[in-house]
Amino acid sequence: MPLKPIIRFGGDERTESLRASIREWLAHNLPDEFRCTAANPDYLPREAHERAVAFCRNLHEQGWFVPHWPAEYEGGGRGIVEQVVIREELAYAGAPLVNTNGVNMLAPVLFKYGTPEQKAEHLPTIARSERMWAQGYSEPEAGSDLASLRMTARRDGDDYVLDGQKTWTSNGVLADWIFVLARTSPVADKRQAGISFFLVDLQTPGITRRPIRSMTGYPTFAEEFFDGVRVPAANLVGAEGEGWTVGKALLDAERSNVTRAAQAQRYLDELIDWCQAQKGSTHDPLSDPANRIALARAVERVEVGRALSYRVAYQQAAGALDPALPSLSKLYHSELTAELRGLGAQILGPAGELMPDDPGAVLDGHFSEGLLLSLLHTIGGGTSEIQRDLISTVGLGMPR
Repeated sequence: MPLKPIIRFGGDERTESLRASIREWLAHNLPDEFRCTAANPDYLPREAHERAVAFCRNLHEQGWFVPHWPAEYEGGGRGIVEQVVIREELAYAGAPLVNTNGVNMLAPVLFKYGTPEQKAEHLPTIARSERMWAQGYSEPEAGSDLASLRMTARRDGDDYVLDGQKTWTSNGVLADWIFVLARTSPVADKRQAGISFFLVDLQTPGITRRPIRSMTGYPTFAEEFFDGVRVPAANLVGAEGEGWTVGKALLDAERSNVTRAAQAQRYLDELIDWCQAQKGSTHDPLSDPANRIALARAVERVEVGRALSYRVAYQQAAGALDPALPSLSKLYHSELTAELRGLGAQILGPAGELMPDDPGAVLDGHFSEGLLLSLLHTIGGGTSEIQRDLISTVGLGMPR
């Protein structure tokens, strides 16, 4: 079923015409293999990822891949309302939007902190899906407590020399480049001081990359070892020692969650449609009042989540974002995604444990595979526990 906005977010004639155009285009151009899943294509096998890249290049020709970017960097130059509509429709349909690290995380940072040369080099290649990016934040002893990172960057003439290790790197297997945080000065009283933000070509000598296989069976993550890796000083984003500020801006951009809100609506609609199709059968899930109550609660939760994502988008457009709201949105949608996938697996019963490539998989194995992937969201980008801490301290002013 088509996406039904709970709020007509800018629902004027022009916006609704855009929504209709996107749906019609997707009906003719979205490959069938992606219609049955809303999984992040960065977590797909390489062959499927390459087909997703081809789709995104086609999408870019329509001006819908990076619709909010200025035309100077091959964007569509659209406002926040149109951006939300485009993201909603693509996410709900299952469109495989590749390079989320580059589009949703790095690009906003470059627009804010990047030099003209950095913007000119990297933004067009992201828009055209020509350069895939990985996020190099976590280390063996620095995950949620990111300020404890140990990778060093020593200035040497026109270069910085990087030494250390990154792990659990999102999109680390498929990426061409990686953005990393590294320590350019010793740990001070404030551990966040002395950290810098770098752009690194993964083909640079001295980098060893090893895949990490996830629970889905795909090697989607990677760990990287940096041994005397020389990075041009021109690849430093922001000033030396201000990487923590740059990195925080990146995470704020990551947590608007308009896309994940639309995906949650799709998960719920798929599940409800399947349950209704079972009415009158010996396995009718709606005959169990516990299932009906759980589905009703899920409807409420999804509507709240989409309203929350609209609120974040509105505040971002107004340039007055509540500093705690991105953490609240990230926490809410991470937990909601896991909750919906878990509910689906429970209602589907034993069939809900079958993966997409298993014979007899129900709903294309979406909920079984999705349940495994959803666990990543409660950890990646800052754990749910960290988000609660930020909400209490930054949002409510409570002491640590």
